[in-house]
Amino acid sequence: MPSDKKQVPGTGARASRSSGPGAKGVKIGLRGSVVRNPAQREEQRRQILAAAGQVFARKGYEGSTMDDIAAEMGCSKGILYYQFQSKQDLIVETRRVASGSAADRLEEIAARPRPVLERMELAVRDLIVTNFDDFSRHVILTSIAQGLDAAHIAQVRIIERRYEKVLIALLEEGMAAGLFVSGDVKTMAFTIIQTCLSPARWFRAGKDTSAEEVTDVVTGMVLRGLRPPPADRER
Repeated sequence: MPSDKKQVPGTGARASRSSGPGAKGVKIGLRGSVVRNPAQREEQRRQILAAAGQVFARKGYEGSTMDDIAAEMGCSKGILYYQFQSKQDLIVETRRVASGSAADRLEEIAARPRPVLERMELAVRDLIVTNFDDFSRHVILTSIAQGLDAAHIAQVRIIERRYEKVLIALLEEGMAAGLFVSGDVKTMAFTIIQTCLSPARWFRAGKDTSAEEVTDVVTGMVLRGLRPPPADRER
């Protein structure tokens, strides 16, 4: 017998399979709501990360609040919580975006069919250039040694290790070829990373030294430090 109940449009067995939460191709927000415009959501997410990067760099992670980030972006705090569950999730995501992008580029450079010296120079230059990108510089300047719980710190370390792993492999390749000085590869990798990222703390556009000059000087310092003494290279 036909049912006396009226079916609400968009519901029912067929509708739930094709358009309900969890359906194929349908994205779900943090609160379980269906994301109607994924492109708009991603753009909003990008804007939140950019605003968060500026606030974290200016006030420090512990000194920043979600209210500060909302004010920087010019939106309600509810918009932030629609995208991120907490300030800790937000700082981890800024690290994931910045470090993930850098790791993608390093992996591409390391895989090129070029001599290891050329690839190392390209890798060093690429890392130095991140100092001159606003978002990356803000991430570099933000210290998160305190303020994160163990789970979020572990997430950040996983993100950072991806870059470190590729750089270490590049160093080991150069050492095996006798082109780089021998040493503890982890110490060398961390030193290179910190040296390349140091301009973020003092470089300001429009001063006497250009970004290109800074890149050339720091690259030269790093590469000279990697080369073994002349006597060792002649053996």
